[in-house]
Amino acid sequence: MADPVQAAAPQTGMGMHGALPDMVNGLGASAQAVLDAGVEMLRDAATATGRFGQAARLFAGEVPLGTAFAWAAATLAAALLVAALVRLVLSRSRARLAAARPEAPGETANLLLRGLLLDLAPAAAYLLTGLLLERVLFAGPALAFPAGEIFRMVLSAVIVNSAVAWFVLVLVELPVAVRRPALRLFPFDGAAARRGRDAMRRVVVLGIVAWLLAECLYLAWIGSGLPRLILIVAAVAIAVMCLRILWRVAPYFHGFGKIWHRLAVISVFGILLTWVHGLLLLSQPPFGRVLGTLAILGAMPLIDELGQLVLRRIRRHLAAYRAASRTIYVPSSVGEDDIEALRAVEQPLDGAEAAVAATEIEGALDACIGVIHDAFYLVLAVVAAILLAKTWSLNLVGMLAQGDVRTWLGALVDAGATLVVGWYAWRLFETGLALRLSREDGGLQSRARTVQPLLRGVGKLVIGSVAVMGALSELGLNIAPLLASAGVVGIAVGFGAQTLVKDLFSGASFLIEDVFRIGDYIEAGTAKGTVEKITFRTVALRHQNGPLHFVPYGSLGSVRNNSRDWVIDKFEIPLPIGVSSETIRKMVKKIGQEMLADEKLAQIITEPLKAKLYRIQPGAKIFRCKVQTPPGMQFEVRTDAYRRIEIALAAAGIAFADTTPQVTVNNTLPPGEPVPASPQAAARAAE
Repeated sequence: MADPVQAAAPQTGMGMHGALPDMVNGLGASAQAVLDAGVEMLRDAATATGRFGQAARLFAGEVPLGTAFAWAAATLAAALLVAALVRLVLSRSRARLAAARPEAPGETANLLLRGLLLDLAPAAAYLLTGLLLERVLFAGPALAFPAGEIFRMVLSAVIVNSAVAWFVLVLVELPVAVRRPALRLFPFDGAAARRGRDAMRRVVVLGIVAWLLAECLYLAWIGSGLPRLILIVAAVAIAVMCLRILWRVAPYFHGFGKIWHRLAVISVFGILLTWVHGLLLLSQPPFGRVLGTLAILGAMPLIDELGQLVLRRIRRHLAAYRAASRTIYVPSSVGEDDIEALRAVEQPLDGAEAAVAATEIEGALDACIGVIHDAFYLVLAVVAAILLAKTWSLNLVGMLAQGDVRTWLGALVDAGATLVVGWYAWRLFETGLALRLSREDGGLQSRARTVQPLLRGVGKLVIGSVAVMGALSELGLNIAPLLASAGVVGIAVGFGAQTLVKDLFSGASFLIEDVFRIGDYIEAGTAKGTVEKITFRTVALRHQNGPLHFVPYGSLGSVRNNSRDWVIDKFEIPLPIGVSSETIRKMVKKIGQEMLADEKLAQIITEPLKAKLYRIQPGAKIFRCKVQTPPGMQFEVRTDAYRRIEIALAAAGIAFADTTPQVTVNNTLPPGEPVPASPQAAARAAE
């Protein structure tokens, strides 16, 4: 009959009541079984000493025990001698590899492979020689003596396990024949690498010795209690040694290495528990779980390296796009004062600006690629954790759901995953926005300061709202009222705040079309000033006299931007009628060339100072001077031009013309005749 709680779980929508008690009951039963098996193992190990004599007779067979040990030692010595000869023969090849200096990655990989084969060759020779001698000396028509099955199995176990230990030690060392290896197991070298290598060597030796001793005792019919106890004690010692190694090398890991380090620490405990559980409850040690764990831990750095390789290629592809060059408009070469015909010119950035733009783009690229890499190795770590749990027979997925119904733990995990996805979506939006704006005209220092805060605010609001509502939905809360309320509020805003909507849409249009930026001096309607602050509805303009005007976007109308690309400053100088126009033109042109020779002024003058006769009026010739500068620099240039023109005119003896209107009175009376007084004056005199 079905459990009523289990039957009611699907109707609750969460399945909270069945999973946790079942898991606790299962863990309790497993712990009790392990405890009973441990007690039985200790009892069997305590009686193992009484079976040593029988084990010795089974091992030696019909020959004395000393003779059997001597022949076994001689076999191992002969195999080691052959391995030493192979190493001696290959020493010259190893020396040539040690002197090699690989340049290309393919050449380095080739040398690594050759060095690995040369290091493994002596161990392979030892293994083949030992197994061949065991077969020839002790099997069939034996050359030494016909040994029993136990003797041959023990000798074969010693040869095979010692060869495996040799292979593992070579892999721990890695091919040392190449001085510049391309692969490393750990992100450090030098003394720390040597200490780590020595510690790993001790771990391998302890594991092989413990396994060899336990296997030999088991093959000699000592029983299973003592061999299992030896393997468990050795496993605990190896776990302590591995945790000590991981604790020492923890400061060397960064980024993905930290996650790998944490999983490695957890894996030490997972392997130890599964190893003990397998030795106590299973018929043989759980080699599959151990090898699977090591394979997962070894594959994680390789997959991360492949991911970084792909991201580096993506980064190079994105960096290939050059930053946008500035398109400016300059007066045509036609000799006209008014700007009638315009021509577009691609003006490349100068050295300092190009360096700043490159730095901005590099920083934005690194931030964007960094977010993608963080998300990638987080997913990799989650997948690795699930695979490790499955390797250790932990059903994490089953803990999150009962059939088609999520448990409370599953709901929390889903909500957390939704928030994490929202967080990385926001970070990717933020860094992608910075990367896009860094390529705009003016770079981050102009365009981003204007648009980026508003877009970041909108993006954070939208992405955050979606992520939070998704998390609430995963927790089982009904978000339909929230969505309905948002719709009602939107309709109310649309009908009741038309001016607000107009301001918002007008502001979005101004910013998208890049009409003005923070720091620009603009004139719009009755307001003018420097753009100091931009909000969702208004723009703050600081007037040159100090007042700050807050103007809604909808009231701006036609906008005149005085801070883009360049300005032409024009001013007039009145000179006497008698001066030569050509002389004045050449004089002002020479002054313009002198100003360009000034290092400080040359940086802010884009077109040199020029002058031409503008008009003639009674008593004066009016010459108009013009010079082109970046916005805001014209006042400084004009002041310096006035000073230089005044000095040049004084040196040439030319005075400025007086343009004040003159009134001339003509006297037509004969000489000596008094001027008749006016009637008013005569009346006052009579009085």
